Amino acid sequence: MMPPRKIIHFHPNGNFASNFVDPLILAERSRGYISTIVTSTNVSGISGKIIPYDLSIRNLPGIFLAFAKLCALFAVQKPDLVVSHNTKSSMLPLFAAWLMGVESRLYYNHGVPFVGYRGFLRRFLRLIERINCSLATEIVTVSLEMKDLILSVRPLTNVSIIASGSACGIDLERHRASLYSDSSFRKDYSILEEDIVVLFIGRPERRKGFELVLRMWRDHVKDFSIKLILCGPQQSDVLKVLTKLPPNIICMGFVKNLPEVLSKADCLILPSLHEGLSYAVMEAMASECLVIANDIAGIKDLVHNGNNGYLVTGNSVSDYVRLIFALRTHNKEMSNMKSNALETVKLYSRERFLPAYLSFIERCIA
Repeated sequence: MMPPRKIIHFHPNGNFASNFVDPLILAERSRGYISTIVTSTNVSGISGKIIPYDLSIRNLPGIFLAFAKLCALFAVQKPDLVVSHNTKSSMLPLFAAWLMGVESRLYYNHGVPFVGYRGFLRRFLRLIERINCSLATEIVTVSLEMKDLILSVRPLTNVSIIASGSACGIDLERHRASLYSDSSFRKDYSILEEDIVVLFIGRPERRKGFELVLRMWRDHVKDFSIKLILCGPQQSDVLKVLTKLPPNIICMGFVKNLPEVLSKADCLILPSLHEGLSYAVMEAMASECLVIANDIAGIKDLVHNGNNGYLVTGNSVSDYVRLIFALRTHNKEMSNMKSNALETVKLYSRERFLPAYLSFIERCIA
C-alpha cells in the first residue's frame, strides 16, 4: 500500500487562509492526503506553521533565513505537492520547492495585481507573475479574465480554472438571507428600517477604493439616512483620509458575522482597482444584497450590468451617487437583479467546486 500523499499549502495571511485555503485542506484530508499549511503571519483556523516568507517590507531583513527554513521544511517533509497561493507571496516557496526537488508545484493565482498599479510597481509585479509561472509545474487561477492576464505576461502557459472558477467556491447555505431574518443588527447600530445601508468590504487601501468611497460620502452623501458601513477598516483608518468621521459612516473593523451584515444591507459598493474573482461580490449575491461595482476584470466575470447588478465605468463618483440614491425606490428592476445574482452565484457553489478541485489535485500528483 502506498503511503499517504503529502501536500503543503502556502498563504501569506492565516486569517484569509481560514476562508480561502482551509476548505481545500479539509477536502484533501477527507480524501486521505496529509495536508498542512504554512503562513507568513497569523495561523489559519486549522493551525499550521509560521515562516515569514512573503515579500513584504517587514520581512525583508530576514528573508534569507526564511528561505533557508523553507528549504529545510521541504527536505524534512518531502511533500508530493506544494501549493502556493497569491502572486506576491509565491516566488520564495516555489523557488525553494524547485531547488529541493519537489516534482509537483502548483501556483494558485487568486488574482493578477499588476493591473491595479502603474510605473515601476506594475512592471515589478508583472515580473513576479512571470517568475511564478516559470517555477510552477501547474497554474490555477480564479476566472477567465485572470487567465487572459496571465497569458499576456507569459504566453503559451497552461493555465487551469477549476469548475466555474473562484479560490474555493462559496458556501451558499451560510449566506442564505433567511437564516438572519431575526437579526438585531440594524437595531444594535441604531439603523432605522427606512435607512439605506451601503457596505464597503475590504482593506483600507487605495487599490480597494477605500479613499474614493470615503471622499464620496464626505462630499456627496450628506443624507444621514444613507449609512456607509465599513467592514474591515477601523475609525483610525478613516481618520488617515478624513479629518473627522462623518456621522453616517460606521466602522466595524474585522467582521466575523459578515453574512448576517450582508443580509441586512441594501447594497455592496466595490470601487476596487483590481480583483481576482471577488468574494465580496459573490457573498453579496448569495445574501441577496445588490452589487454596485467598478467595471474591471475580476468583477465583470460575475456582474453583468443591469442584469444582476450595476457596473460603474471608470469608477465615476457621480454614477455611484446616482445609483445609491436610487436605492430608495426599491423598484422591481432591483428585485429582479437580486434574483438573477442569486442564480449567478450558484455556479460557484462549494459543493460544485470541491469535487472538481480534488480531481485536479489527483491529476497533479499522479
